[in-house]
Amino acid sequence: MKIKFLANTIRNRRFNYQPMYYDEQKEYLELKKAQYREDANQDLDAETRKNILRQEISNNWSRHEQTAHAKRAANIRVLLLIGIILFLGYIMLYGVDEVDTVVEKVWQKPVD
Repeated sequence: MKIKFLANTIRNRRFNYQPMYYDEQKEYLELKKAQYREDANQDLDAETRKNILRQEISNNWSRHEQTAHAKRAANIRVLLLIGIILFLGYIMLYGVDEVDTVVEKVWQKPVD
């Protein structure tokens, strides 16, 4: 009688999964290379040059907007963390009772 569970060795399972990956930058670079190859073979008229320049400017502006948005989000996170650390430090120095009185004063309705 063969004891199967003692004779088996653990092996990795293999799957034929090919992940689909879309690289927008790579596709853009391939398109630009093809365009420059065509442009090297023929002279460009003024309208084509204007279109190429407009496309380059819009690409630069969009990249700038993305980096500006990322920097803004990072700055907000840093300020939020600093605020949390200051609040926790205040709690550690003055205790929870002092924090309760401060919160009550902040949330108290103004008397008319």
